Amino acid sequence: MDETFDDFLRALTGLPAGTPAVVATLVGAGESRKPLGRRAIFLPGSEPLGSVTLGGCAEGALRRAADEVRASGQPRLLDVNLGSEEAYEFGMTCAGQVTVQLVPTPPDSRLWTAAAAARARGEVLRLVTPLGAGGTPLLLTQAGEVVTDGTAGSEPDPALAAQAAALPLDAEVLERSGSAFLETRLPPAELVIVGAGPIAAPLSRMARTAGLRVTVCDDRPGRLNPQRLPDAHALLLSRPDQDLQLPPLSARSSLVIISHDYGHEVPVLRQVLGSDVPYVAMVASRRRGRAVLEFLAETGVERQLLERVRSLAGLDLNIETPAGIALSILAELTAVMYGGSGQSLSQKRAE
Repeated sequence: MDETFDDFLRALTGLPAGTPAVVATLVGAGESRKPLGRRAIFLPGSEPLGSVTLGGCAEGALRRAADEVRASGQPRLLDVNLGSEEAYEFGMTCAGQVTVQLVPTPPDSRLWTAAAAARARGEVLRLVTPLGAGGTPLLLTQAGEVVTDGTAGSEPDPALAAQAAALPLDAEVLERSGSAFLETRLPPAELVIVGAGPIAAPLSRMARTAGLRVTVCDDRPGRLNPQRLPDAHALLLSRPDQDLQLPPLSARSSLVIISHDYGHEVPVLRQVLGSDVPYVAMVASRRRGRAVLEFLAETGVERQLLERVRSLAGLDLNIETPAGIALSILAELTAVMYGGSGQSLSQKRAE
């Protein structure tokens, strides 16, 4: 779940028109195991924006360097020594050294505007950031569009374009390679919620906060509306006389059925169980869930496939409110996506 990158895009593209910014990208973290590629936005006379913040002397050093980059208009590669203060922006919690690329970013950046638009379309992004004072970052969208913030009318650097084209489309990449920082950003993982009942709103809200793209599907227009579901990225309305329509599904999708309607549950499970969706859950009582799965087995669905359905859905949090059920489902979903155990960390550390 890459909510930090999405937070950065929202913050940068949401700046008032004409605002000059300096984008700081973590391209080296020393001995830290924290992920590279985190970003902050430095503006004149204000606190850094984005998904993370810097603390203490490290933030002061970056702020001064960002001011110099803004004044000169030249990118800069900066090594920042961390003392006893923590660099909270990049998740550093010990002394050492991090390396940050600072890039002056024009108002209404073409590159980051295009990145946000492609991200919203569910495309894979490939980014190459030259390190040091030479060159400007380059974006290659999945559609093949090459975008930079270079001088209007200038051609993109063919070497950078070649590096971007060589990056994979099916795996995340965040690495420093020679004189460039390379990134492949896969689309956000998706949660598909079938049914716009009471659990849909808190589940949408929590999932979006966690960085998932949320689609809610239903055939009742009275329930499926932005006022009830403001945190859903997409609302997919079907006709009552047809099977419920689902978005395209993949190994980065998760699906939760909360409709309590056989007319939704049966056809949706038939469609999904043959796919590579890793998390399929159905909110139902134990008795009702068994009845749905038994009906599917008796009508030709392999029992091995039916074992993939998580019903009862979620982890045992002993909270029966819509928000509590949503939290338990999201916790289980996240554990499945990332290979977590769902075990208490205090108990895990004690083992």
